[in-house]
Amino acid sequence: MKLRESHERALGSSLWVIESNLQRIKASLSEGNSAEQTVTYRVRDNVDSESKPRILEVITDMLEEIRQMKDTFELKTEERSLKAEIAAALTEIWIILVDLEPERLNGYGELSESDKALIEPHLLSLQNKLDELNKLLYS
Repeated sequence: MKLRESHERALGSSLWVIESNLQRIKASLSEGNSAEQTVTYRVRDNVDSESKPRILEVITDMLEEIRQMKDTFELKTEERSLKAEIAAALTEIWIILVDLEPERLNGYGELSESDKALIEPHLLSLQNKLDELNKLLYS
């Protein structure tokens, strides 16, 4: 059953968001304590181990339901570019780094000169590494 183009786009993009979140949850539950080492945060696995298999079953059922909807409504498989996904993440990082510049941090209260002197080299280093990532991505 073919939908109108506007409905097809709305349904397709909504199902993509749902699927992406389900896949992320599934990966998190499957990784357990072997998750990648992080620097500024950690995820505490506080999901009951007896519930995990059922949660994964329900997620599998939901993904199957999405597959059925895709087939029923003849939705296209959207191809996403890894390069575009990385570029979007790098852009988000750049925006955050700009917001961390001392002049902008003053919006949260005056930043001392010694704090500025400590923060700026790290921000510059991160910005330089971000530039390198962008060059590598587009070379």
